[in-house]
Amino acid sequence: MKNLIILATLIFLLNTITEAKDYVLVGVSGFGTRKPENAWQPSGAHENLPQSGRIFSRHELVHYAKTAELKDILEVFECRNGKQGNEDLGLIIMVNSWGSSKALTLAKMYQKDCGQKIDAFYMIDGVSKPIGPFKKEVPAKICRNYYQTKGLVRGTDQKNCENFNLTPRCDISGYEKGVDCHIYVEWRGSEMAADHMIKNFLN
Repeated sequence: MKNLIILATLIFLLNTITEAKDYVLVGVSGFGTRKPENAWQPSGAHENLPQSGRIFSRHELVHYAKTAELKDILEVFECRNGKQGNEDLGLIIMVNSWGSSKALTLAKMYQKDCGQKIDAFYMIDGVSKPIGPFKKEVPAKICRNYYQTKGLVRGTDQKNCENFNLTPRCDISGYEKGVDCHIYVEWRGSEMAADHMIKNFLN
């Protein structure tokens, strides 16, 4: 019996070591954020994207990022014929507002090229272009969605995601206007997303 327990423990430890990954982190910002050389405006998806832990690389994209930029990020996974060559890497995306469509494109490209869903997708008050809640399903093993429901610039609950409606927090904090609540959720939601990411993936 003792030998069986030791064997089971060794198998567990071996699996833990085998499954350990480093992660490629991608933050995609929404409207109003430009590249650093063009009057940079801060974004929660960039500023709160973790900078330490099991991180292989870290990328800050804007909502109008080129397809070539997405391809460059995916190159490190060495995916060919629907299979990932570099199995020690995972992909995590955090996205805010208007960046949702671009982030979804990246997640779908990864799924097509590498034959699996990304490890985690954190959506912060996702908005579709030109305006309206983002409602498209995301191919991710874990999806967490932080949103609010005031005004036109807002997110909504998302299929196949764990949803967090932060509208009551806006009310408590005095952010009654839709845009003000949207900005509050950008920063509070990205903080919550970062905390979950660190605890569950990066530590």
